[in-house]
This record gives sequence, structure tokens and C-alpha cells, in this order.
Amino acid sequence: MISKKQIKIEIEGLNALKGLVEVYEEVAAGRMQKVRGAVMQSRQFLMGLLQVFSKVRAAYAGMEKSKWRQKNGKSVAVFVSANAGLYGDIVDRTFEIFSDYVRQNKPEVVVLGKLGLKMMSDRMPKQLFNYFDFSDEHVEMESFEIIMRYLIQFEVILVFYGTFKTILSQVPTMTSVSGGEIEVEDLPGKKPSKFLFEPSVETIAQVFEGEILSSLFEQTLHESQLAKFASRLLALDHSVDNIENRLTVMHTKERSARHRLMNKKMLGTVSGVSLWGRRYG
Repeated sequence: MISKKQIKIEIEGLNALKGLVEVYEEVAAGRMQKVRGAVMQSRQFLMGLLQVFSKVRAAYAGMEKSKWRQKNGKSVAVFVSANAGLYGDIVDRTFEIFSDYVRQNKPEVVVLGKLGLKMMSDRMPKQLFNYFDFSDEHVEMESFEIIMRYLIQFEVILVFYGTFKTILSQVPTMTSVSGGEIEVEDLPGKKPSKFLFEPSVETIAQVFEGEILSSLFEQTLHESQLAKFASRLLALDHSVDNIENRLTVMHTKERSARHRLMNKKMLGTVSGVSLWGRRYG
């Protein structure tokens, strides 16, 4: 049976742990709020931009490759993971859809973040991939440019990351930032849309290739950060609930131990009175 001293030590430890978790929770909430506004504002605009990118590619699918872009004809799957833990299950769930896609389609593979490096080593040890270190806190432009210089050679760039829906819901997502996987909708019987470019299609293509593709990829990184912070906040909140439940159990045991001690003292007193009564009765 657990002693009163052991109960006291565990309660003190649980209270200290609860305080620490609550601090981490406040930090996660602050970081989430910091990136949430910017991400939500740019999400709709950049998704619309991706649709435009796709329509431009579809409209000029038949042009000579020299007029569009010289690529290696390959696809690359990019897994945006994390450098640390305590991000709930969003990174694991994203890895599941990423690994399924890689096994079925055999693309080139890029992994961002130390946690992704470990997951690849543990779960897909035979898979070849390129690794890039990347911050969980913000998008470092030097690292970002290095990654983009590698990705720009691929025909199709698929990014796997977590997306923020609500505080209670973050979902794994796959997005083609190269625009090649987005379907272009046209009315039945209607000819594909045609576009007039100024100053030239080559110049417009270069803008899409550089600035717009980079913006779309950067948005996926911000989306991933937001989803991870929200998932961490939710996981920490659950941890606080679990600690409070454990504290309730320990306080109950503490009261029981106190009652047992009181009962023991009362029995001792009664026994002492009984002995005195028999001696002098």
C-alpha cells in the first residue's frame, strides 16, 4: 500500500509537471496565433493562384518544351515533418499518406525536419531520399532557397504537410505546388480557355516558375507550422486533463491515508483507555 509520504511526493511532482505543461501550452498558443492570421489570409489567394497556374499549363500543354521549361520529367514527394516532438499525431498521420504515395508511385523523395529523418530510418529504411534541415519556428530564407534550387528541376512537386482546419482538427494534406496535378474545369462542349500573354508567354512562365512556385511552397510550410502548433496545443491540453485526473486520484488516496492514520490513532487511544480500565477497575 502506498504511503502518505509517497502520495505527497507524487502530488508535488504532478503539480510541478502541470505547471510546466501549462507554460508550454501558453507558448504554443502564442506561436499559433502569431502565424494563424497570416496563413488564413494568404491561403485562399494562393490556392486561387495555383488554379491559375494550372490553367496556364493546360492551355499551353502543347507548346515546345523550350518555351515552357526544361525539366527532368520526374516527380518529387516532399514530406514536411518537424525537428521536435510534442506535436500530437499530425506528423504521424501526414507520414502515413506520404509513405503510401511513395510506395505506390515511386517518386523522388525529399524530407524536411529531424523527426522525418528518424521516421524514414525506422519505417522506410530502404527508401533513398534527400534530407534538408528546417526550422519549426519560421521559414529561414537561406534554407528555403537551397531547397527550392533542388526542387525546381522536377516536373511535378508534391508536398505532404498538415493543414489547420480548427483548433480541434488538423488534417494531413497533399498539394502540387508545380500546378501539374490540379484539374482544370471547363463546361461540357466548351473549348479549352485561351489566354493572351503580355509581354510574352516565356516571361510569364518564368514568373510562375520562380516567384509564384516559391510562394506556393512557402505557403505549405507556413500551413504546416500552423497545424503543428495547433496539434501541440491540443495534445498539451489533453495532458493537463490527464494530470488533473491523476491529481484527483492521488488526493483521494491522500484523504484515505489520512483517515486510516486517524482511525489507527483512535484505536490506539481506545486500547489505552481499555488497558487503564482493566488495571484500575
